[in-house]
Amino acid sequence: MSIREVAKLAGVSMSTVSRVVHDHPSIATETARSVRDAMAQLRFTPSVRRSHRSSDSVSTGRDLAVAFLVIGASNSQMAPAFHHLLRGVSDAAALHNASLVFSFVSEKDDLPPRIATGQIDGLLLHGQRPSASLQGALRHLPTVWLMANRQRPLWGDQVMPNNPVIGELAARHLVGRGHKHVVCMKAARDGWSLRLRAWAFAEASAELGMTATVLEASETFSSDMWEHKGLAQTADCLVDQLLTIQPRPTGVFILEDRLLPTISAALAARGIQTGPGGDIDILSCNNERPHLGAAQLQPASIDIRADLIGHQGVKQLLWRMKHIDRPERASLLVEPRLVEPSTKSDLRQ
Repeated sequence: MSIREVAKLAGVSMSTVSRVVHDHPSIATETARSVRDAMAQLRFTPSVRRSHRSSDSVSTGRDLAVAFLVIGASNSQMAPAFHHLLRGVSDAAALHNASLVFSFVSEKDDLPPRIATGQIDGLLLHGQRPSASLQGALRHLPTVWLMANRQRPLWGDQVMPNNPVIGELAARHLVGRGHKHVVCMKAARDGWSLRLRAWAFAEASAELGMTATVLEASETFSSDMWEHKGLAQTADCLVDQLLTIQPRPTGVFILEDRLLPTISAALAARGIQTGPGGDIDILSCNNERPHLGAAQLQPASIDIRADLIGHQGVKQLLWRMKHIDRPERASLLVEPRLVEPSTKSDLRQ
């Protein structure tokens, strides 16, 4: 039996099981009892090391502690597949017996007290570029940025999706389905990483003999592209541009799943059918189930492997803690995978 099975039976995370095993004081009595009952039911005997610290720990005389901070973002503006990213971080922290502190921060005063008191050994960061004061409070710690932030990080290592491979994978999928004329749809306010994704798609399409056009929505429609009204206006703009191209493209690559439901609705409103036997063949990206499930017809999607990005981020942070004096910065790219369409019931699980 494994710690993962114990966590599933007890209805908690793997990091919670790890804390129960190591008698962490932050665990509630009822939670600890539930975990121990699950271990007894599964006959799970943990391997507990209390006489010395693991090789992944730093010499502070306490358990390894990692903080995962989302900077300048709100719950309504999460990164693609954020819950998968967080699960990957949590699982990896549990595997390495590290306690995990999670928090949204925007300024120095928002930082968890454990950072100010020197009880955090390393940082996992995501979101906007920190203010000067917040940078000053964080830069002394080993740092790994997760995902491809809208602005390039000024310090620390980075683990992110392999956007050039995503673009190439999308082009190969569409050419394999017999398309000759394709488009890539993107919002104008997206970050540098999605622009790289679009460029790679256009380049790979040309190499494969397809005619590719990158369509971008005008920024004047909305001050916040993530609001539903802004997304709907963006979709209308993109579909209207599509209809002006001759010959009309039959393959569409949507750079991120957030745009999928509104683009699907905009196409349907203009009498354009999508899916097998339809006028347009859609491929989306990020494999975010809520957005895929909201579309009228689910397309294939490219999974950016957010869970693996979180897992590799923890591993890279542990390496960086042991090599804090190494001046070079590392950037790790996680390979994507193509996911074929699922049924509505599958998407809602």
